Amino acid sequence: MKVTSTLSTLALTGTLLFASLAQAGQGHHDKHFLLTEKAVKKLSLSQDQQDKIAQILEQKKSAMKALKASRAEYKDDFKALMENDYFDEQQAKALIAKSSEAKGEALLAKLKSKHQIRQVLNQEQRDKLQKIAHHKMKKHH
Repeated sequence: MKVTSTLSTLALTGTLLFASLAQAGQGHHDKHFLLTEKAVKKLSLSQDQQDKIAQILEQKKSAMKALKASRAEYKDDFKALMENDYFDEQQAKALIAKSSEAKGEALLAKLKSKHQIRQVLNQEQRDKLQKIAHHKMKKHH
């Protein structure tokens, strides 16, 4: 497989997963797309694959909760910085660095879970998922 087609497969898969997460965050879906009956049927996911995907997503969910808590802490720190009588540039830079690191950790957790899920799927399932993602992208734009 060419590098470009691998990258576009990853990009489309990532888009679908991000779209599913975004919709879940908006209350449209209670479950991640890959845990729905629709996905199970369309991708012919075995019970073992479903269990592995559920475990991966649960691990990511735990990591994201921890990162969300640290984001709230940084928000409070930024607020305190702005309420000071003087601006502490060094403190601001340190907070920005910590905040950026947390964002990087969140992206890492998302990418890691997507990669792990991709490894659970066989090539035919990956291809089907790519088509679904492509269709969803067209539908949302």
